[in-house]
Amino acid sequence: MKITTIISLLMLAGCLFSCRQEDDLEPSEMSSSFAPVPGATDQTSKLREEFYKATGCYLLFNDTLKHEYKGLDAYGKPYYETELVDLNWNMTSVGKARLRFEYLELKQQEKASEFLSDYLIPYVKDILPYSVLAVRKINQYTHEEDVWEYSSSPLTISNINCLALNLSELWEGKKDEETLAQDLCCEMILANWGGDATYYYSGGKAEAFFKVMRRYQYNKSWYDIPYGLGETGMEELKELGFLINTDARYTPSEKEDVISYIKACLRMTAEEFEDLYGDYDVIMRKYNILKPLVDETGIKF
Repeated sequence: MKITTIISLLMLAGCLFSCRQEDDLEPSEMSSSFAPVPGATDQTSKLREEFYKATGCYLLFNDTLKHEYKGLDAYGKPYYETELVDLNWNMTSVGKARLRFEYLELKQQEKASEFLSDYLIPYVKDILPYSVLAVRKINQYTHEEDVWEYSSSPLTISNINCLALNLSELWEGKKDEETLAQDLCCEMILANWGGDATYYYSGGKAEAFFKVMRRYQYNKSWYDIPYGLGETGMEELKELGFLINTDARYTPSEKEDVISYIKACLRMTAEEFEDLYGDYDVIMRKYNILKPLVDETGIKF
């Protein structure tokens, strides 16, 4: 009986202490590893801090978020705690590609920050991700026969907490700033809809769009499309539900396909689109799924 009483008193005291402590609690100011080091005065940190203050989105120029010395291991060798922006990682999958980034020098960082603020942010201010990684170039490699081989240089790569931007065209002169900003905007719209890109963007807002493609496109082998498509081949692609021809052998990828529809929604009225593609059942089915989602963003070109 005495033991029970003691336990009850201890529990009551614990509850009272907990309540008193909760009254005294103040929110702690936790620093995000995506933020510049507090108090840093170098030019890169200043650019990043100004960008965050203006947009609420973290700006990165390097995919290493943290690399801190933690002492010596059992063998007397130094070890570090390292945190990376792992763009291959998503909530439900891990990508199989290997990514290599070419980083920006300081002058390029300044130009990139200016481009983002002046051209891209006005379009995407309402759909900004948690962070953006601005790099000189993104190189993607795939594993073939035990060898990593270069496969592509995508415009963007994203996961749940970061969107990497390939800004090579700012220096190569292939596109003007406005065109590049619009292309990046379309890819950011797709990223904002979420979904796992490894599995046809399953779980995202545009999942129904990709289900149409699984139903129609993959009943027909990619190799059924003749080599050297040209203008005559476009007719066959339209019947399959594609707006663009990106390769002489293969149909457009899922990402290329949906981006072409996003661009069409932003650059054409519904009447103009129907005049061009109204006779193609699969195209109109996909367009009617995507158009309301694009309209919801409020973005206009």
